[in-house]
Amino acid sequence: MPPECEEIEDLSVPEKISCIDGRIKDPLRFVTPVTLCGRRAMVNKLWCQELSRKWFHKKETPPHPRTLTEPRCQNHVATWYLLYRWLIFMAWAGIVVCSIFEFGSFNPMPVYDKWPIYLTNWDLVLGLCQALLGGFLVSRRWKLQKITEFDPSMLILGLTDRVYWFLYVVTTNVAICVTISYWCSVYDPKIHHLDPLNIMLHICNSILMIIDFCVTSIPFRLRNFWWCLTIVFFYVIFSIIYYLAGGLDKNGYHYIYKILDWKKPVQSSLVCLGQAVFITILYSILCLLEKLKNRLYLRIGKKVEQMETPISNIEKHADIV
Repeated sequence: MPPECEEIEDLSVPEKISCIDGRIKDPLRFVTPVTLCGRRAMVNKLWCQELSRKWFHKKETPPHPRTLTEPRCQNHVATWYLLYRWLIFMAWAGIVVCSIFEFGSFNPMPVYDKWPIYLTNWDLVLGLCQALLGGFLVSRRWKLQKITEFDPSMLILGLTDRVYWFLYVVTTNVAICVTISYWCSVYDPKIHHLDPLNIMLHICNSILMIIDFCVTSIPFRLRNFWWCLTIVFFYVIFSIIYYLAGGLDKNGYHYIYKILDWKKPVQSSLVCLGQAVFITILYSILCLLEKLKNRLYLRIGKKVEQMETPISNIEKHADIV
């Protein structure tokens, strides 16, 4: 074999390059498709690894404590916001008292031992607890900022702040979920009355949290969706134990809700699964709305600054003259 046609071995090329009739075959014609596929696979692998790292392995940065105690429109705690927080607490406390003693009901049935079995009342307890913690934290912040040396950026996120953040996020989601689920699948005009108590329990709860959602700057993070699912999980476990123990609702039926009758385990399981999916979707929507709310407040803040700048310039010019 002549020397110009000897096999050329190159470790950088996956196959040997041979020579025919004094011409070298073009290796790119065979290597390029493999190389492109390899690059695509490598890009997909890196993208999946990056996504996995950000979602599962990246350490979550906790929110700054000041976001839990400040309104979205201000960088401090004004007196109006302090009064607002305690008014919210009084509203939740009033609803809880009316719920326990059946105030505002057209057909009161004060069966006190049955009060804790309903998910609506679980939501009321969550709302009352988060409102109480919110009032406490805002009151503490309001007192601290009166100190001359106080710097809000030096606040530390403590256990109370974390519990309040958890309760607030969960209550917002559960309250809206309870309202929608009740009026869509539980309410029956033949059994339930459209009285003031029913409106307080299944409409005012969501109104309070929606107003609070618009006023506060408490963050909602998508990776915390499981917080709300824990409430659903514990309530499902409770309803199963209550059914197996022979528990009755306040009307004497062997279930808490008609759609959650464990005599029909398949139907009840599907209802629980559907509620879990629904509450997850609802939480995702709240995360999106929270981002839109922040952008809206930023735009309003920029417009206010632009309106104040000409006025300040006019005042400075007048002082110079």
